Amino acid sequence: MASLNGDNLTSIPMIPSPTTVLTTANPDQQGGGGGAVLNELYLKIIYALIGLLGIVGNGIVCLVFTIKRRQFQSITNYLILNQSVIDLLDSIFFILIHYASPNGPISETANIPSRGLAEFFCRMWDSEYPLWALYIASTANLVILSLERYFATCRPVIHRNFFTVRRAKWAMLCVWVYGAVYQLYWPLVQTFSADWRCHPNWPNRVVQMFMGVLLFSLEYLIPLIIMTCSYVSIILMLRNRTKSHGKVQVNAFQRAKRNVTTTLCIVFVSYVVCWTPTELSYLAYNLGHDYNFESAVHDVLKGLVACNLCVNPFIYAFKYEHFQSELKKIFCSMCNAGNRISTESRGTVLSPANNSSNNTP
Repeated sequence: MASLNGDNLTSIPMIPSPTTVLTTANPDQQGGGGGAVLNELYLKIIYALIGLLGIVGNGIVCLVFTIKRRQFQSITNYLILNQSVIDLLDSIFFILIHYASPNGPISETANIPSRGLAEFFCRMWDSEYPLWALYIASTANLVILSLERYFATCRPVIHRNFFTVRRAKWAMLCVWVYGAVYQLYWPLVQTFSADWRCHPNWPNRVVQMFMGVLLFSLEYLIPLIIMTCSYVSIILMLRNRTKSHGKVQVNAFQRAKRNVTTTLCIVFVSYVVCWTPTELSYLAYNLGHDYNFESAVHDVLKGLVACNLCVNPFIYAFKYEHFQSELKKIFCSMCNAGNRISTESRGTVLSPANNSSNNTP
């Protein structure tokens, strides 16, 4: 998102704080969107629900995978757990950045005495750097998941020799590092003004257009191509196997492999649905097309991107059979434990009465 500032073009994140419109916009234009702009209160409620769903949903996934870690020791499940940890932390940052960050000049709201410290806060936090670094890490992890599923289904020999638990853990670590390093460009383009406000600043339109195409390719187009090719190849391979084997019944292991692959295909589709409109809109904007960042359409696009943080746990709950089974076991054990505690407490309360009645002549 960008606005004209003197001779330079400034750009701010695609998901600004719901309590802030464009800090670089004309003051006469702010708050004048009328019916085209979603009510600020509704935005706060919607964003809060999305963030809380992301925290609760991904938290439950992490809890199940941790408690039942012996049942989730495959490379695929390690990567799914890593995805949930990333989305959980991103949901927390989503809430903190949108609802616990200062609104307005840093010197007035955050009470930061040092200009240098205020500039650091501006570049690393007010720019929403942690949020976007984790978005990139999440996308990278989805790419690795798709490649792992591709080799497991279409190139099993290579998968057996190359994809080890140790390498999977290194890949999980690299995802976090990649997201943090890749997104470092964003704090670097921030400009800290004399009134202690932070504005992203591109040197000129050519640089913005170049970076717009480069960023679109690295964080969306290339991952989209890799994941699409992987899952299309997987689907074709599974269909060919079904035709060649006819009506021969598959064993439990093959059924489980197909189920987790189908689940991850749905996760990929949800990623495409949530990210495609925003990425295309932002690319068009960086290439010079008009785009209204105060419109209801933009608010919907922001909500779609944020929904990608909380949708995966619901996909696991409704589609991933192994996760469903272990979640039910945990839930049933908790219910049984609660019933035992309730029964024991009632027995403790009733026992004195029973003793007194027995001692009555």
